[in-house]
Amino acid sequence: MDKRKFLHLIMLIAGMLVLFACTYEKIQFEAPVPPDPTHPLSYSADIQTIWDKGCNIGCHRAGATPPDLSAANSYNALMTGGFVDTVSPAQSVIYTSMISGGSMATYTNPKDAGKVLVWIQEGAKNN
Repeated sequence: MDKRKFLHLIMLIAGMLVLFACTYEKIQFEAPVPPDPTHPLSYSADIQTIWDKGCNIGCHRAGATPPDLSAANSYNALMTGGFVDTVSPAQSVIYTSMISGGSMATYTNPKDAGKVLVWIQEGAKNN
């Protein structure tokens, strides 16, 4: 076997090893609960409690990394800072940062992200 054929065979084998060595992890997402017009989410009771679990204690408190998610400032910070898009809720920065692949995904969970999405779909009311 000449050197050229041998080199092609080695490259083919190496390529097959790389191709078949790849594995993919299937990520399971919890689908957000669809909005329920008879029982809308409350910002203060349902959404602010998500921020209170840890977001506003460290990074997202007053004077730290925007948005300020402290109870006194969170709603205004989200709405005036461009973090919420009521026209395209799933494109909202606050939501996309919470889902898998988002910058805050490791600090939140799919259930909370789903609540935030539903709250935005319901009009992102300050209730």
